Amino acid sequence: MRIALLYVDAGKGHITPAKALSDAFEQLGHTTVVENLLLDTCKAPLVNWISKHNWRLMLHIPRLEKIIDAKTDSPFNAQLIRFFSTHSHASKDFKTWFDHNRPDCIVVTHFLAANLIKPIVDKLQLDVPVFEYAADVFFTPNAGINSNLDKLYICTEIGKKLSIEQGQSEDTITICPFPLKQSMMHFKPLSKQEARKKLGLKDQFTVLLNLGGEGIGKTDILEEMVKRNLPWQVVTVGSLSKTTELLYQQFRDNHPDFSLISPGFVDNIQDYICACDVQAGKAGANALMESLYLRRPFLVSNLLYAAWPTKDFMEIHQVGWVENSSKKQVDILQHFCEDKQAQQDMELQFDTLPLSFDSDALASMMLRDAQAYYDELSSRKILG
Repeated sequence: MRIALLYVDAGKGHITPAKALSDAFEQLGHTTVVENLLLDTCKAPLVNWISKHNWRLMLHIPRLEKIIDAKTDSPFNAQLIRFFSTHSHASKDFKTWFDHNRPDCIVVTHFLAANLIKPIVDKLQLDVPVFEYAADVFFTPNAGINSNLDKLYICTEIGKKLSIEQGQSEDTITICPFPLKQSMMHFKPLSKQEARKKLGLKDQFTVLLNLGGEGIGKTDILEEMVKRNLPWQVVTVGSLSKTTELLYQQFRDNHPDFSLISPGFVDNIQDYICACDVQAGKAGANALMESLYLRRPFLVSNLLYAAWPTKDFMEIHQVGWVENSSKKQVDILQHFCEDKQAQQDMELQFDTLPLSFDSDALASMMLRDAQAYYDELSSRKILG
């Protein structure tokens, strides 16, 4: 089969699973095309620019993001997306793209699969299945709900339950494995000591501070650590935004003795996760799920709108925490650092975590569902 994997350029959380699934499909002997949904298929550069830069703006002001995104994510706005998808140039441009690529299956790693791509496919009467992968893992926005979808894949039971409550037909929903990158999936985990030695880090309590693919964050939690004179090391990875880089440089100038390591962009994030005691940052699905896969607790420091059920998940399964206050964040980390029993108890929680991680298994699942779609289509044509 030829699989089209479409993403939206609004954070790494959508392109990363698209690429992971592309690798998995190709390993299984299929061909793929990975493209930007708004730029390549619907020819909407202005909407793409707004989506990309609005997301980055909201990351700078997460408190405002939770209010704005909660207000705009409504069934009414989902209807507007459906209307404009079929009453604009998007349908014509999509048809041109489709005729050029001729995919046998369309997989969208963004909620716009539901009310942008699926209505266009239906309007054009294209015989091709449209699958949505819920990249936020715990939640699908209203804009991603449409029972005409051929399949909605989501990684968690809580995500499935919430999708049904929002109106998604249960028979369209499949709980699936999380699509790990191949480098992560085939990685042999290291002990903390092995990973720290490999990376040249000190063997002491280590916090991996994840600022997301956009590298946007503040230094509040670092300032609180300094106030308490905590003998820890903090590692931040990835490229920092310009404003965040300025904040970090100012912090280094003010606290030259604090152990803050920033190696920049790395292609071995798995080593850094193994080296840490706790990973902290906004609840980006990739960072969170990779941390849980490698059995490291995650402290969610900025709970964005689409990640709000993460708090419920953490309270149920006790593999991390959700806290916005920098003071309370350091309280949590300090207690965890000093309480060996708490560390042992959390390690046991990972044994019963109801999650699976396997991009190859998800790709195989999608291939089976695509084949079932064509089998049913063939049967209808015979009967018709």
